[in-house]
Amino acid sequence: HAPHVAARVGGDEFVVIIHGLELAAAHELCEVLRKTLSERPYHHQDKAFSVAASIGLIQLDPHMTPRDALTASDRACAEAKRSGGSVVVALDSTSAQLTSYLDEIKLVADMRERLPVENFFTQLQPIVSLRNPYSSLCYEVLVRMRDPSGAVVPPGRFIAAAERNGLMSQIDRWVLRSTLEWLDANPDHRDALGFCTVNLSGASLNDEKFLQDTMALIRNHSQATARVCFEITESVALYDLNTTRRFVDKVKSFGARVALDDFGAGYTSFNYLKELPGDLVKIDGSFIRDINMNSANFAITRAVVDLAHEIGMACVAEWAENAAIVRSLIDLNVDYAQGFGLCRPVDPDLLLNTNHGVALVQDDMVVELLREQRVPLLQRGDSGAMRRSILTV
Repeated sequence: HAPHVAARVGGDEFVVIIHGLELAAAHELCEVLRKTLSERPYHHQDKAFSVAASIGLIQLDPHMTPRDALTASDRACAEAKRSGGSVVVALDSTSAQLTSYLDEIKLVADMRERLPVENFFTQLQPIVSLRNPYSSLCYEVLVRMRDPSGAVVPPGRFIAAAERNGLMSQIDRWVLRSTLEWLDANPDHRDALGFCTVNLSGASLNDEKFLQDTMALIRNHSQATARVCFEITESVALYDLNTTRRFVDKVKSFGARVALDDFGAGYTSFNYLKELPGDLVKIDGSFIRDINMNSANFAITRAVVDLAHEIGMACVAEWAENAAIVRSLIDLNVDYAQGFGLCRPVDPDLLLNTNHGVALVQDDMVVELLREQRVPLLQRGDSGAMRRSILTV
């Protein structure tokens, strides 16, 4: 009835705009509607069908666009379904879920307005060789974001928002372009670099425009491309394995390398290792974090390292948080380590005047462990070292 408005927006989805009621009164009205639907079966051809409704209710905010309002109410409806269905869930201005969503709306609006360069920057986290630590410089390129006030936005927050709102391809494109241009602008650093890893999201690998732009970029930056290693996670790779395999083959033909990221996090990891011709395996940090307290994680890490070496791939252990973990990784013949125990992400300029990652390690115990690796491998009794094929840097 006027002044309310009802519309069907999907097969079993309806939107109702209620005018002139406070949230509590609107909640009561929705509860009556829910109860009425559940008590009145739907009849068709002498058959009765029970009907249940999950209702999400929000109070409109003056800053919301129609799309924002629909998405917020859809979130409220999803909460109702998660609660078991046939309930009313109301999100008011004090609701943590609605507050979080409104914050995301503002964050995404800022990203859209200022993409690709104004609010993004990169940091580099060293990936330290455990076999030749003083003659190898490698790192991961990490994207960072500042809000309009200049404060750094937590990566998990803006990356998740970008993924939900279709912005990751633009961000990935900017990171790749910025990395290639920066490397070519610093040729001495580029030529001394072992490799730098750049993350690719699932959205990017399934975006034809991104793939075309990537090929154009690597053609125009052939020397920098030879230092780039694309990180692809298992979940992304297996979403469309044929597309991923074509991408991997193409970038490798231009001299780039490929890392299989978060290895071990999924149930099909070993099949993933077989299907994609990668150069690096990045062992999921959940196995590394408590490797000295969980014998299963120690055994799994050892198995991954041995298998990777057997098929000619090098290993990177993520989340190397302290000297004890680094010691275990060395004992397991892991090739590279990355984590706060070695070095936190730093500004790119800090890496321009060094030719190895050890220079940035702050923990004296870790430095001492790495110093010990200067002794030739065969003198340390590693008889299998010459049989293994690892990534050359």
